Amino acid sequence: MNKFIASALLMFSSHTVSALELLVPAYFYPVDDGVTYWQTLTEAAPDVAITAILNPDSGPGAAFDSDYAAVANTFQAAGGRLIGYVYTGYGARSEALVKAEIDRYYAQYGVDGIFLDEVSNLAQHLGYYQSLHAYIKGGFARNHIVANPGTQTPEAWLATADVLVTFESPAAEYAGYEPDAWTAAQDATRFAHLVYDVADADAMRTVIDTARAHNVGHVYVTDDRGDNPWDTLPTYWAAETAYAAAVPEPSVWASFVAGLALLAARLRRPAR
Repeated sequence: MNKFIASALLMFSSHTVSALELLVPAYFYPVDDGVTYWQTLTEAAPDVAITAILNPDSGPGAAFDSDYAAVANTFQAAGGRLIGYVYTGYGARSEALVKAEIDRYYAQYGVDGIFLDEVSNLAQHLGYYQSLHAYIKGGFARNHIVANPGTQTPEAWLATADVLVTFESPAAEYAGYEPDAWTAAQDATRFAHLVYDVADADAMRTVIDTARAHNVGHVYVTDDRGDNPWDTLPTYWAAETAYAAAVPEPSVWASFVAGLALLAARLRRPAR
């Protein structure tokens, strides 16, 4: 019993535990089934924290798209957070082009932040991403930044984004994933995992449990696969939102830890 209490206290005191959020690559055009997917996201937004990634054409597209604007506005009005997709070519794409696309997202779609994709984790590119971070944070009031290296990343990259995607791959690779040791001391809200080709709802729950064990506060799990595993919502979407919504808020965990501490103290008292 004492070993259980010690393990639980260590796990929950090592970092701040936060309620789980869903980070959804919403790469579906808002017509036909795509409209249904956006409606489904919007209906879930009041009940579970969702950040949706808007991606009209591997970026904001050459021209304003009223179909995207309509679903984006409705999603935000329901309480969802919307961020715009911009790729960086692993640090090789012109900063000027990236910044121009960032500007268009804000001007055309009123986004709440930016999703930087194809993010390099090499030291020589750190300054590039710090510059983009300063541009977004300094230029826009709503400036949530998610950066996607998609794999293990040096700790210095915490200075480039609010959230780092440190895994983006199929379920077959997730079982062997080992997070960098430095991530354990950080707040879970700093990390996200995107896992696709997850067969069913039971497997989805296992993936989410694994993400939580890796100190990850943002997750998305789907049974979609192929070249673009983000062009539908998972068939078990309702189960996923319910499971994510059931993760307790930090205050609940704090009460749990306090209760364990009290129980441990009582167990240590000598018998009279």
